[in-house]
Amino acid sequence: MVLRTSVGYNTQKAGLPADDPRRKEAERLGSEAQSMGMSGKLGEAMRLYLEGYAVMGKLEWTPAVQLASSLQVKADHAMLEPGQKVTLTLTPMFKTDGAKMTVSLYLKPVNQEGATDKEVFTAVPIDPAMLPKSIGFTVPEVAVGNYMLEARLRPAGAAADTLPRNVFVKSVAIHVEPLSASAARLSAQIAASAKKSPTAEYGLALYKMADSSEVSPHRYDMAKEFQASSALLDQMIAGKDPFEGKLGDMRKAYRSEVDNTLQPYRVFLPANYDSKKATPLITALHGMGGDESSMFDLYRNGELKKQADRLGFIVACPKGRDSASMYQGTAETDVLDVLAQVRADYKVNPDRIYMMGHSMGGFGTWSIAMKHPHLFAALGPFAGGGAPSSMARIKHIPQYVVHGDNDKTVNVNMSRSMVEAGKKAGAKIVYVEVP
Repeated sequence: MVLRTSVGYNTQKAGLPADDPRRKEAERLGSEAQSMGMSGKLGEAMRLYLEGYAVMGKLEWTPAVQLASSLQVKADHAMLEPGQKVTLTLTPMFKTDGAKMTVSLYLKPVNQEGATDKEVFTAVPIDPAMLPKSIGFTVPEVAVGNYMLEARLRPAGAAADTLPRNVFVKSVAIHVEPLSASAARLSAQIAASAKKSPTAEYGLALYKMADSSEVSPHRYDMAKEFQASSALLDQMIAGKDPFEGKLGDMRKAYRSEVDNTLQPYRVFLPANYDSKKATPLITALHGMGGDESSMFDLYRNGELKKQADRLGFIVACPKGRDSASMYQGTAETDVLDVLAQVRADYKVNPDRIYMMGHSMGGFGTWSIAMKHPHLFAALGPFAGGGAPSSMARIKHIPQYVVHGDNDKTVNVNMSRSMVEAGKKAGAKIVYVEVP
């Protein structure tokens, strides 16, 4: 959380004019926050970052703002059904005297034309000395669909329409639909099947992760996920390989030897793929906040798949574990495991394995290649960075590097220093700096 917050914080700070007094104060608070984060005082780091956000937003850092900013809201379930009992908990990230206030809870429909907010409970008092606070409620009868569960905070005497939503409204993404019976049926089908398929089992794992808010419940149609998982199991029971002869975009999963968890990935096979002919492979790493689907679904509406199809390349997109992992530790292992899975399933040219990535994925492209310098034929890090002192390890790998010269999230000097060090070491690098 501290890492993700620092990235957004520094991006907003960089957008302020250099002579703006707010920028100077934000720089001071950001520097202190970074020091606190590095020393493991994560709550204090968050307090400083949030105070800096208030400064940049011209918002007075009052006791009420401090308390509201400190609070995180979590529901014990995010996949809900009418009549279900749910508990919402408000937990402070850091200590503050704060000011007493109340919280009201609403279900706010998402992309439901004509639907209105539904109040769940009103004006429950919050005492800073009695936090964390848990509040139980029953899911009301509402239409099937996506909602934001909003905890709307209000200090004593304040009018709701005068309070900044980004501070005084805490939201949890939820989905309302009767799905527990379907989940139970799929679970029983998986348990009864002699043939195991991590990809088929992942539909149920995804439901559990959405229920615990590990992934957004808004991103997936769980009824369709269950149907797809069940169909895969049926094919396997019938003795068929559900992926045999299949081309194009596929969602898969494998069981990690690190912790026995199911880990997802996406793979794309071009139309001209021939299982008897070695095919080049690109491993594509998403940026911070993304997942295994980002490169295919969010980056220019799947342009990567179009170009891979045109050129006849396989593309594999790992999740990289956590969305802010920087592809270190188990996230690096995930990338290598996905690469191994794809090489086991398809005819890959071992001399034409490439890696590319954007932002955090650009950092990962360089760092993973430095640890495994004989694996990749070329690299394409975009808007990334890394350790210039280690560029000599990959001086034999051609690189195509891209960065925008006014990037406010990852400063262009990150790529410039990597390119300079690489060229000094003798690497063949094409550098494109976008105005």
